[in-house]
Amino acid sequence: MKAKWVNIVDELRGSVDSRHYARRIPGNDEWGAVCSKPELSKKVKKAKAEHPTAKAFAELMAETKAIMHDPVRKAEWQARYDEAVRKARKYNKPIQGRLYDYIKHELSEERKGKGER
Repeated sequence: MKAKWVNIVDELRGSVDSRHYARRIPGNDEWGAVCSKPELSKKVKKAKAEHPTAKAFAELMAETKAIMHDPVRKAEWQARYDEAVRKARKYNKPIQGRLYDYIKHELSEERKGKGER
């Protein structure tokens, strides 16, 4: 379904119901679309979850979460993050905005360096 985008529905983005979502049409601020969410069978969902990339991502998220919940490790990462922010400001370079994102990014980079994915 295609509909004219007006201010009253300006905040209507994302999930409309369990089977549909609303989005703006790219390149056109006046029009929006209500689209069907893709429906995946349990078999397809399970196959996607078993993919090596999905497993590596889940491991990365679990490790990041563990660091955030461990006060000692979190303090170490906070010190690394503060130093990285200081250097970034000094040399006017971009850096991850939150500690969580910084940890996730750094762990990902470490895994790439080791040849893991």
